[in-house]
Amino acid sequence: MLTTSIVNIACTIFNLLILYVLFRKFLFGRVDKVLMQRREEVDTATKTADEATKSAIATKREYEKKIEMADEEKEQILADIKKQGYDEYEKIISEAKKKGEQIIVEARHNAEVENERAKEAYAAQLTDMVVDAASKIAATKHSKEDDMELYEKFISEAGANNE
Repeated sequence: MLTTSIVNIACTIFNLLILYVLFRKFLFGRVDKVLMQRREEVDTATKTADEATKSAIATKREYEKKIEMADEEKEQILADIKKQGYDEYEKIISEAKKKGEQIIVEARHNAEVENERAKEAYAAQLTDMVVDAASKIAATKHSKEDDMELYEKFISEAGANNE
């Protein structure tokens, strides 16, 4: 059977203390060393990951600013193009108005010149008819009836020439 004696218990405790000291010196030191290395590797990896995350966030913000600036630049370019188009439109309209006014002025001038020519031609015809009538009156005998007949003939010829 099993017997328990104080010597047996003391030897067991002594053996356990020796094992504890040996394990502590040889085994736990190395294990603690490996655990410390692993902890440092994890901390280093965590720091690197945090720095990479911060760098990525900064790069993202930088690109967002660049995109925003590109959008603003795009809007500015579009506004400039619209303004140039409007200015070109106004220029074309202005030139067309000037040409139209010039054509109207020329047409009025031409109409006035033609009107003057027509008046001069009409005056020349009227002068010829008056001279012709006066020469006929001077060549014939004068009576009131003859004068009325010549007057009627003159009026009918003048009316026929004007039409």
